[in-house]
Amino acid sequence: MAPTFYHYWPEPADKSESMMQDWRLGRWAWLVVLGILLVMLGLLAGLIVFAVRANSKACKDGLLAEQECRNVTRLLELQLTQTRQDLRGTMDQAATCNQTVVNLLASLEMEKAQCQEQLIQKEELQGEIEKLKQKLQDALEEVERLRKEKEASCKEGETSFGSSSQALSPLMVPVYLLLGLIALLA
Repeated sequence: MAPTFYHYWPEPADKSESMMQDWRLGRWAWLVVLGILLVMLGLLAGLIVFAVRANSKACKDGLLAEQECRNVTRLLELQLTQTRQDLRGTMDQAATCNQTVVNLLASLEMEKAQCQEQLIQKEELQGEIEKLKQKLQDALEEVERLRKEKEASCKEGETSFGSSSQALSPLMVPVYLLLGLIALLA
């Protein structure tokens, strides 16, 4: 036996109106499906065009050129960074050299001043040496004069006082020389 429970859609009184509604609903459904298919076809066509262009020789060449430019740019940036570091180092060395030159010039000026002072001192000492030589010469002349006087007195044959002065005579010469040197050093 057949099942007893059947469900039938209620049929409108006017079958043509019902068919019209079904046809309108079907038409809209087909239009939506057709629209979706057209959109999908458009997207697929755009994707195919994009894939063809992306894989074209010109695009690949452009990508290679862009990559080469990036590589060259990186290399140039590295070289620029290295050059800047070298420049900083060179500038630091130049500053150090300039400071050294300034220090050496100051030292040279001090040495010149010291040399000038030493020259002045040398001239003063030479003047003093000349004075001391003159005093020594005078002292030697005095000693010579005293020696001649003593010899003259010895020849005259003086008294016992003269003989005692002869005994002191060898001691007198070093004493006079010592007094002359002391006078020169003073």
